[in-house]
Amino acid sequence: MLHTLGLFLHLIALALWLGGMAFFLIVFGPAAQTLSPGTSLKVLNRGRAQFEALSWAGIGLLFITGILNLSLRAQTTLLGEFYIALLGVKLLFFIAMVIAHAAQVFKYGPKITALTEEVADNAEFWPESLHSYWTKWFTLLKVNATLGPIATLFGLALITH
Repeated sequence: MLHTLGLFLHLIALALWLGGMAFFLIVFGPAAQTLSPGTSLKVLNRGRAQFEALSWAGIGLLFITGILNLSLRAQTTLLGEFYIALLGVKLLFFIAMVIAHAAQVFKYGPKITALTEEVADNAEFWPESLHSYWTKWFTLLKVNATLGPIATLFGLALITH
């Protein structure tokens, strides 16, 4: 029962993080860009901050439930070499995603916020420096949106072995 709950919460955390990425890339980002440049930048920055906070909640829950699920699995099943190898690859993808997310939050987020505060609401264009930081931020988001499903497939392989 506890193992099932742990897997369920792990899937909820996964949906929170990956779903947030998909929503930001497919819905929120494109919708915000239809606004005037000054408004678009302010809306994107607010959405970015909310997405990053939501993502940290998902990452934390993935970490906690991952440890719980592994310990419960180890108590009931002998973990073979293949399982350990799959887990190692999955963890490498997860760590890469956390590093990319941390770069978004701690390297580009503060610069985006500071530069966004300087932009007037009625600005007619995106300042080049701000556009450059947003491009880097979105690139990391796309990297994570690519790595996430791959890590998920490795997680699904763990369930069957």
